[in-house]
Amino acid sequence: MGQGSDGTWYLCEKKIVQKSRLNDERRAIYQMPRKRKSDPSLYAWDEENMKAAVMAHLKDGIPIRTAATLHAVQKSTLSRYCKAYSASADEEKVAFRFTPRYDVKKVFSSEMEDSLESYILLSSRMEFTNYGITKKRTKKLAWEFAKANTLKYPKSWDDNEAAGEDWYKGFMERHTRISLRRPESTSLHRNLGFNRAAVDTFYKHLEELQSKFHFPADRIYNMDETGLSNVQQKCRKVLSPKSVKQLGATTSQERGKLVTMVGTISAMGSLIPPYLIFGRTRFVERLLDGAPPRTKAVATGKPGNAWMTT
Repeated sequence: MGQGSDGTWYLCEKKIVQKSRLNDERRAIYQMPRKRKSDPSLYAWDEENMKAAVMAHLKDGIPIRTAATLHAVQKSTLSRYCKAYSASADEEKVAFRFTPRYDVKKVFSSEMEDSLESYILLSSRMEFTNYGITKKRTKKLAWEFAKANTLKYPKSWDDNEAAGEDWYKGFMERHTRISLRRPESTSLHRNLGFNRAAVDTFYKHLEELQSKFHFPADRIYNMDETGLSNVQQKCRKVLSPKSVKQLGATTSQERGKLVTMVGTISAMGSLIPPYLIFGRTRFVERLLDGAPPRTKAVATGKPGNAWMTT
């Protein structure tokens, strides 16, 4: 608030906006990122260089800064390895690792994560069910897996009964064969009909008939059906005055009604004109306006969706 020359109070909008912008900047600074950005040059050293630098400082008495420069390693990293090596017992120094241990805080070992990956891939390929595992289920599965194997994991996993978002993102980055995708809706009838046993039976009968009758390619046809909508699905954007809050577009009242189209093609590539099935009482010729040449159509005799049952 501020006071004008006439004694009236007014709202300092400019100061409020500046303060709000400052709070947003502070929030962005202190917000922890999901993925830490590190300098690759800090880890550009191998085990032999680090071991030589540690021995040069501890055994030869070379200053730690000089040893780091001679062997091209970071001074702070060399200091940490020198302290860890000096504090180790004699039997531990034989197997002491002079390499980074990036996986020291991982919840699962590489073998465990591979088994999780295999389970997820297997679930996505399960026949009859199209099971699949969602992101939420994957995080819950990881928590159950860690709990069953009495592993050390963050306390937040128990609170949420699921693994954290950081673990999930890291798991997906380490296992590139898995991706999060939206599955295509498949009916149970179609899903149960398409399995290994049914496909093997089909090709067995096809082989028997082909070896017996020797059908040419132009006599072998494949027929399938699909559902089409004869009404406008989504209105296109149009220009209108800004003062108008709502616009209307004329469309058919037969909303949600499907028309079944039967398509047939031979192994040679020749097509049979499509066959349309309308879910209505009577069929009129104007329903075929704009249809492909020689298209045939029929009405089911009663209103509703025109489903095929054969």
